Amino acid sequence: MSKVKTRFAPSPTGYLHLGNARTAIFSYLFARHNNGGFVLRIEDTDRERSTKEYEDMLIEDLKWLGLDWEEFYRQSERFDIYREYVNKLLEKGKAYPCFCTPEELEREREEAKKRGVPYRYSGKCRRLSREEAERLKREGKPFTVRFKVPENRTVVFEDLVKGHIAINTDDFGDFIIVRSDGTPTYNFVVVVDDALMGITHVIRGEDHIPNTPKQILIYEALGFPVPKFAHLPVILGEDRSKLSKRHGAVSVRAYREEGYMPEALFNYLCLLGWSPPEEGREIFSKEELIKLFDLKDVNDSPAVFNREKLKWMNGVYIREVLPLETLLERAIPFLERAGYEVSDREYVKKVLSYTRDSFDTLSEMVERLRPFFVDDFEIKEELWAFIDDEKVYEVLSLFLERIREKKPETPEEVKKLVKDIQKTLKVKPPKVWKPLRIVLTGETEGVGIDILIAVLPKERIEKRVLRVIEKLS
Repeated sequence: MSKVKTRFAPSPTGYLHLGNARTAIFSYLFARHNNGGFVLRIEDTDRERSTKEYEDMLIEDLKWLGLDWEEFYRQSERFDIYREYVNKLLEKGKAYPCFCTPEELEREREEAKKRGVPYRYSGKCRRLSREEAERLKREGKPFTVRFKVPENRTVVFEDLVKGHIAINTDDFGDFIIVRSDGTPTYNFVVVVDDALMGITHVIRGEDHIPNTPKQILIYEALGFPVPKFAHLPVILGEDRSKLSKRHGAVSVRAYREEGYMPEALFNYLCLLGWSPPEEGREIFSKEELIKLFDLKDVNDSPAVFNREKLKWMNGVYIREVLPLETLLERAIPFLERAGYEVSDREYVKKVLSYTRDSFDTLSEMVERLRPFFVDDFEIKEELWAFIDDEKVYEVLSLFLERIREKKPETPEEVKKLVKDIQKTLKVKPPKVWKPLRIVLTGETEGVGIDILIAVLPKERIEKRVLRVIEKLS
């Protein structure tokens, strides 16, 4: 058997969808598991919808996920190759020019609709002689090129996920391989590319199953070896309908911008439709996934995308998996965009070391860590009711006095300080903790106040407390 080689072939017509990202990951893992090659091919023959901007984002998002490839191609740069193979089919009599107008084809479709049967091309131009076809070309009549499909043949293939599949050629008839503007169609170029690039396994979504018999016929007509096919089931939303925008974010880019970790998204997408050998385990490194992944463990039924499960997994990566330095590098751009001062990297690192278990995404982090970076905030009028009394004034005054003597540097030292204030002023814990939280954050809940006091520089704590003391005095 030749060396395993797979490919991922996205169209640059939109953001990288989670379903396509999973296809890319499965193709990548299968290649790497078998010490094979992985190809990225941009399928940009749709000139109207393909853009360089989307291509750049696709490549960037794939790299962000941790994928790498040995070969890179753009279909738009390979038109001369496709033309050569179209001519071979025409010369062999395996394809023919079709001069039917859009109006004629529409009439055929309407007729099929009236009869209640699926539409397939009548094959009218298939019967044209070579001389007649050449005459129509000389007259400048527009034409497409159709592949001559053998009649009443059952095309059979063993799908590595779906099993035995058989489709009769009468279900689809002669199909277009070159449009009237001269651009080749998907079903044709994908065969030429996969054959010339040595692709041994075509791993893609199950929506491509109807295309497979057409492609097998082209492989055979051109004398190319037919690769193995693996069609992945769709990803569903929690309501069991196909995953779409109504289920929330469905692109890799959106999760990137929300502050998800690439390792977590990679890990989670692997578990959508693939069952790891180790039952009960869910957190895997990329290296472990490469070692374990096998197409035989891919389920042939749809997988359900659970946003909360992904969020949980992302939190695990933030809390337990990623080195603190890596988390710091990824957190800083989010904090900067929020307008926070992050020039003191050691301070930011210290904040993260104490708080990384309190958020699941970096967008959540931005709001959660506001008290560590923002000193000038308003205390809501209704919260003054908790702090505008004589006992709170005493608590705050004593707290300020103690931290000026010696600021606690750990949460444990903060707790010890608060106990001392309780004992000295004979007050219960809420009478200390709650006012301190309001004074230092402007909120009644959030990150641990003992952590905030331990991490915040003394002068910033003093500034916040003094501002309130002055109003109460």
